[in-house]
Amino acid sequence: MRTVSTLIIKPTKGCNADCSYCAAPPDGAPKWSLDDFAQVFAALQPRLHPTVTFIWHGGEPMLLGPDFYRQAFSMVRAVMPQARFSIQSNLLGYNARWRAVFGDVFQGSVSTSWDPDGRNRTIKGDASLYERVYQDRIQRVLDDGWRPKVISTFDEQSAFLMHHVYELARTADAKGHTHDIRLNYRYPAGRAFGEGESLQPSTYGRTLVEVYDRWIQDLPDFLVTPLDQMFLRVIGAEAGRCPWSKGCAGRILGIEPNFDIYNCGEFADLAEERFRFGNLLLDGIDACLSSPAIRTLARRPVALPASCKACIHFQECEGGCMRDSVLYGRDVDGKFQYCESWQEVFSRIKESILTGEADGAIKKFGHAPDTVRARVAASMRRGLAEGRANMRRPLLGFGHVPAAPDLAQVEGLAS
Repeated sequence: MRTVSTLIIKPTKGCNADCSYCAAPPDGAPKWSLDDFAQVFAALQPRLHPTVTFIWHGGEPMLLGPDFYRQAFSMVRAVMPQARFSIQSNLLGYNARWRAVFGDVFQGSVSTSWDPDGRNRTIKGDASLYERVYQDRIQRVLDDGWRPKVISTFDEQSAFLMHHVYELARTADAKGHTHDIRLNYRYPAGRAFGEGESLQPSTYGRTLVEVYDRWIQDLPDFLVTPLDQMFLRVIGAEAGRCPWSKGCAGRILGIEPNFDIYNCGEFADLAEERFRFGNLLLDGIDACLSSPAIRTLARRPVALPASCKACIHFQECEGGCMRDSVLYGRDVDGKFQYCESWQEVFSRIKESILTGEADGAIKKFGHAPDTVRARVAASMRRGLAEGRANMRRPLLGFGHVPAAPDLAQVEGLAS
């Protein structure tokens, strides 16, 4: 029986901000009451993994107030003592009432969003007001001892600011205010629907590699996602993490304010009926997890493009995110839009491991460099022997330089 390991729950799409590219803008549905959550939990529980993570999202989930989360957490933990709560919030509503909740309920698992270009995140249309309020609130969060993950999104104009975000994290780390960062491409959903690709894969990949080179040299105490997760995939310390999971259908569920279910919160942002599993309260969880929509998504592992299966990094990438394949017009079986970016980063990570440049990072994650190096080299040899030679950059540390036909084949992946 299929079990769900992660729930991305949007109890409201209401928000105290009005960002220009919001992927999940207000839809008029009322925010949940505790009784609403009780019904949702009762309907879901038979299919939940014992260690399921509830990720509270939105909209702005803090609009439900701290008491809602205390009571919801108590309800869940009474029958699922290993379940965890996490929250993604703009933090604009953070105050002293939330401090205990961040510890007792979320156990410090908090992420937030901030963009360094200062253009698109607004309160009542005012970007400067948003910036002032956000900086005050994030400082309070850090002063209270929390370590949030700060997620920033970038387009072609702002991609160079990934270095600025990294430098700010270094400065905060030196002051004892360590927080992790995530460097994301901005995507066209919600209010930005139809705007197309805002950050070129070549720019994203190149800039991530630049930041990676700084990260493995500096060895700071903060994490840089997606680089840390990609690194852990390569050294064999993690498996099956979004967005590098070809078999995610039904393992992660996104629940909308009206109780509709999708494969994840990002599939929900597409608002396409063909990807809706059903309505949890009207149809039931068993019907949702056997719906035509989930069967469509479940075909991706066997229907991936041949060029994915022939890629030297397929073991780590698994074809990338199918939601983004759909978002950029390639449907469920299509090529992931940022294939080029992942190829650049995975190649650089492997090269740095094989040359010894990443030894410090390997040790920092608690592994032995020689053991990891041997494992990566063996994986590369096995992949090349099996014909998985697609790659964008030479692995000089391994002695493999793609031949002209290899490069031509890979260049065609973006089409």
